[in-house]
Amino acid sequence: MRDEASGKLALRNNPATGKVGFARANGADPDLLPGVAAEGRAGAIDKATRYLDRFAGAFGARASELKQSEVFSDRGGHSVTFTQSYKGIPVFAAELKAEVNREGALTSVNGFAAPGLSLSTSPRFSESQASARALELVKASPEGHEDGGVPEGFTKGLEVRSIKLMIYRTGTPRGIDGVNRLAWVAEVWNKSTIRETVILDAETNKPLNRWSMMAHALDRELFEGNEDGTYTHVWSEGDPFPAGLTEDQENEILGAGESYWMFRNTFGYNSWDGTGGTMYTTNNDPRISCPNANWNGFSTNYCTGVTGDDTVAHEWAHAYTESTSGLIYQWQSGAMNEAYSDIWGETVDMLNTRHNEGGDTQADKIERTEGVCSVHTRSAVTMEITAPASVDGPCTAAPASFGPVITQAGVSGTAIVGVDGVGTLPDGTPDSSTGNGCLPFTNAGDIAGQWVYVDRGSCTFQTKADNADAAGAEGIVVGDNVAGRDPISMSGISDIYGVMVTLEDGERFKTAGGPVSFDIAAVPAPTDDTYRWLSGEADPAFGGAIRDMWNPNCYGHPGAVSDAEYHCDESDSGGVHSNSGVVNRTFAILVDGLDGKVAPIGLDKAAWLFWYSQIHYLTPSSYFPDLADALEASCAALQGVTFEKVTLGNPSDPDGSDGGVVDPELVEGGTTATDCNRVKDAIAETELRLDPQEQCDWQPLLQPGNPSVCGDKFLTKTTYVEKFEDGLAGWSQDEELGFAFSEGIPWEVAEENDGPAGQGSNAAFAPDPVTGTCGAPGDLTSRNGLISPDIQVPRGRVPRLTFRHYMASEATWDGGNVKVSVNGGAFELVPADAYLFNAPGRELDPTQGTSMGGELAWTGTDGGQLTGSWGKSIINLRGLADAGDTVNFRFDFGRDGCNGVDGWYVDNVKVQVCAPKPVGTDSKVVDVDPRPVVKGKAFTVKVKVTANNGKTPTGRVALFVGAAKLGRDTLNGNGVAEITVLRIFRVGSHDLLARYNGSELFRPSRQGFTIRVVRP
Repeated sequence: MRDEASGKLALRNNPATGKVGFARANGADPDLLPGVAAEGRAGAIDKATRYLDRFAGAFGARASELKQSEVFSDRGGHSVTFTQSYKGIPVFAAELKAEVNREGALTSVNGFAAPGLSLSTSPRFSESQASARALELVKASPEGHEDGGVPEGFTKGLEVRSIKLMIYRTGTPRGIDGVNRLAWVAEVWNKSTIRETVILDAETNKPLNRWSMMAHALDRELFEGNEDGTYTHVWSEGDPFPAGLTEDQENEILGAGESYWMFRNTFGYNSWDGTGGTMYTTNNDPRISCPNANWNGFSTNYCTGVTGDDTVAHEWAHAYTESTSGLIYQWQSGAMNEAYSDIWGETVDMLNTRHNEGGDTQADKIERTEGVCSVHTRSAVTMEITAPASVDGPCTAAPASFGPVITQAGVSGTAIVGVDGVGTLPDGTPDSSTGNGCLPFTNAGDIAGQWVYVDRGSCTFQTKADNADAAGAEGIVVGDNVAGRDPISMSGISDIYGVMVTLEDGERFKTAGGPVSFDIAAVPAPTDDTYRWLSGEADPAFGGAIRDMWNPNCYGHPGAVSDAEYHCDESDSGGVHSNSGVVNRTFAILVDGLDGKVAPIGLDKAAWLFWYSQIHYLTPSSYFPDLADALEASCAALQGVTFEKVTLGNPSDPDGSDGGVVDPELVEGGTTATDCNRVKDAIAETELRLDPQEQCDWQPLLQPGNPSVCGDKFLTKTTYVEKFEDGLAGWSQDEELGFAFSEGIPWEVAEENDGPAGQGSNAAFAPDPVTGTCGAPGDLTSRNGLISPDIQVPRGRVPRLTFRHYMASEATWDGGNVKVSVNGGAFELVPADAYLFNAPGRELDPTQGTSMGGELAWTGTDGGQLTGSWGKSIINLRGLADAGDTVNFRFDFGRDGCNGVDGWYVDNVKVQVCAPKPVGTDSKVVDVDPRPVVKGKAFTVKVKVTANNGKTPTGRVALFVGAAKLGRDTLNGNGVAEITVLRIFRVGSHDLLARYNGSELFRPSRQGFTIRVVRP
């Protein structure tokens, strides 16, 4: 490739495959294939095809596996897309994009291809079986409701929108190595509240991966809805405007128009799908977890109070991303997806004249300071109880997401402990607490004009805030209901103040004996008095902005890959709403610059670089380094290319229906070499190319490897083994139910072909199904134990229990551990310090519902995956039982009432003991009496056995002639055996063998010798 290219060749590997992920020619006359001319669209396709015919293998594909599928042409040149397939089966997310500029030079080829394809393309499970399984998984635990509590009607109309047999390479979304699997890739949706991708192994029908495609503006957990779930048409293009529409409905129509015209006027892209598709919107969608908004693949949908200009544009931007790069909504690709929506949302906010809090516009902006938050950021607070003296002192508090922003100027208040009635909550749940604010307050007269204190639990924060507001409270303090953890920011919509405090601090309010006075203020820090680069600041339901693109750290999000805030676990689909901060900050500092580090290039050029990258270079499985390469390649491609300034247009009607621009303002000459150096500076500042693997340290749940049980200097002796080839014979089971209406799930046998990859034989299996209903009939809260038969602890050094297992469960709520009973006693949890390898590493949630709550267990899956991997655990039995004791082991699997993943597989259970390796010996015949041997007379052979370590061996020595044993004797204290032979030999010479049989501590040895028999 280097020899073929003109100019310099820059190569970067794809982290998921180790193959080339981005190849780019730069420098003077850059061209990856200068020997082939390319004129127009057909020439670009021909040149790109010829290049991949030669070099497909470098990217991980065979040339025969690639097919040219799409061409996008604009003033910068042609983007030619190739997709990969294997024996007619498409490879998931496998795309290579070749860029041919307007001069006909092939400047780059990039993307992902699955290498080493060699697998069966015949699925064991049919399309209908896979469809049923995908529906079952999503219906049981749709995204956002993995812990249960699915609102009534939420899954109504759920169907498999599409399903396709594909090759899926595991680990691709995370950017880690994986294996190629034949899989069914299904999209499950109901056109309104649910849209998920489910990838099922076509051999086992088990999930390989799953993520939501509902692109949200904010990830919160507040549920509301109505009983009928119907929709009414209220407005169509051309209808009078506003004509009685609510403020939210006006915002949605105006925001859709602004989004449409920004992409149409600036980039020439016709509506969200590029083909003029209708922009459907649903206001006050009853099946969204409010406050929130989303794009579900058909329409954008909004809760009341979540319709600010940048939020509406944010949701439509998800639709544009889907129809261009198609970034998978998971891990870094998902963070880029989310960031692109923030970027286009903020761009609209800068350009329009609506919702410009503080007068911020693109023409009249207030610059941001490096590392400083906005004064309008809902930041961390300090709280100090000032009276009564018996409980005064600092509290640990978190501000609510609703109500007025608590600034550094602070607010003071006095809280009255609220007393509410008992009865039934709106959802039918009985409520016996009189202090959680879930029902109207009976002491409302005391609360009016003051703050109210209540406990967390039973109902939503929204309900508590509503009841406090109805009582005339100025604010609400909520005490947590679990000890030892930090409070969270409460969600909801309200005009009153709100904070949450810890359980321990809440007790101070309740034991004070009267009103409790306090001061609350934002943590002192420098601030910028501007809304610039804030997202969601115009949404009253959010109570303030939800992200800061300039300084993501202000909201606990990373602004660079190495930031401590970088999200490393599988929650939030791998951090799509937090790690987006890295890309957001890249855009912000490109636009405005960063003193002494990055010089600005302005909004127009930055927007074009990100758009060009999205449509020309990014593929569904792109990572941050791909974006870095794409931005640099885009900057090079746009040098000398005049393009339009970013604009919303000049609509003559307030609904934006006539916003086309005939004579747009232009950026003459496009980008420059100086601009491209600034792009490099911005990429370096936010560390887009930095691999987060080291800081995240993603690991499998069970450490791989098969360590020796006893080491090189000892022998491993197995005294008990169970491989479950005869089922669970000899083992017993017990069960503990969490509630009277709970249903346990017994252990069963997983046949070799029914378990996860790598099982290899039968295994015991504790299911962790995705079904169940928390707190109602169908609840699965239970502990199911699999109990071994009586096993005697062997004598020897370090007796041990070893077993091979695989865990894939709902993290912290479901999991397994091992308990031991000694001589018929009670079962006790094997402590962590008894494990020599692969100890259980996480505590099950204390409120899990069984006796296992709070216990150490194996729980969850491998880092960010929906699967586990096989590993070996070793338990040292010394200290748990003595040699000769009778023990029983119980493998306990506990689960809460709803939701799961797969379960716990256990195999190759062994009890073993370590013994020193026997030392070498030497056997030597020291005497034969009489000599020579007289025919017909008895004679004696003396054999001395010595050991290499100087110790005296024990055991027996036998004497043989051929296969016939002539006699034997036990070694005496000097290591000598005397063997008397009574057999009469014939006259002549005879070959004999003295053989020491060895013992536990000494190896066998032997010596051959000859005797001569004479006549009397």
